[in-house]
Amino acid sequence: MKIYFAPMEGVTDGILRQTHHRIFGGVDVYCLPFHKLTQSLSLLTREIRDISPDENEGLNVLPQALTRDPEQLSAWLYYVSECGYSAADLNIGCPSATVTKRGRGSGMLQDPDYLRSFFDQVFANTLPVSLSVKTRIGYDSPEEWPGILDILASYPFAHVTIHTRTTREQYTGKTHPEAFELAVRKGIPHPVYNGDLRSTDDVKQLTGRCPETEAVMIGRGLLADPALARRLRGGAEAGPDELEAWYNTLYRGWKDRFGETIALGRIKKLMEWPVGEDIRRKRLLRRACDIESCVRAAIGE
Repeated sequence: MKIYFAPMEGVTDGILRQTHHRIFGGVDVYCLPFHKLTQSLSLLTREIRDISPDENEGLNVLPQALTRDPEQLSAWLYYVSECGYSAADLNIGCPSATVTKRGRGSGMLQDPDYLRSFFDQVFANTLPVSLSVKTRIGYDSPEEWPGILDILASYPFAHVTIHTRTTREQYTGKTHPEAFELAVRKGIPHPVYNGDLRSTDDVKQLTGRCPETEAVMIGRGLLADPALARRLRGGAEAGPDELEAWYNTLYRGWKDRFGETIALGRIKKLMEWPVGEDIRRKRLLRRACDIESCVRAAIGE
């Protein structure tokens, strides 16, 4: 099974990707946080750094774009190719209101006619790299999914990542795995399941329900348990020494790049996932003012 590490802006940067690969491994593809494209295709400094081959040396990464303009996407795909990559992804699944109100991300799902027109223009010419897409199963309702699926099935995507919730559902409530099963039955090439895979049991339940599953994308599950991908391949759980090395290495890398204050803020944000709803550890993490206190809260010592 192929495992993608889902992107998360402000967390899954090059420092985290390299550190995770070195300590835990198990991930096939690290997805980059999306580039918000503009008419001038002027990227932010952090976006340029994030896609740099030097930042991703030794990793298999997948750059991602956010746009509703086919010309912007086409120009960006050439930029991705010039950076030395052979594949890229379009995000039509981001549910953030600041994104969807501009008709980008999963906001594109509200207008199926435009979605088809958009991809008609994108695929009208030979692309310099292979293109995949990440989507949700609808904007308001899962009932929209069959229509969206028919559109996506019309184009030669390298793969289709399916977050099995609607935009309205954001990241809460139950997922709709039956939507993924429908994509498999429809013959969508290389569908990738995404949504609430936080343990080996979750993945086993998915593959038990849909044995044809070829690939999964995991985000929050890998932030909560950085050894999850390794465990899915039969490897060991993360031990206390590994976790301590994980957090300390990240902190040092972020401190060198951003300074102590930002580094501590980033590490505390990351640690919210392993701490979860544990009241005592949440309180310890909130009060922590140095990396040592943060690590104790995160690994439960």
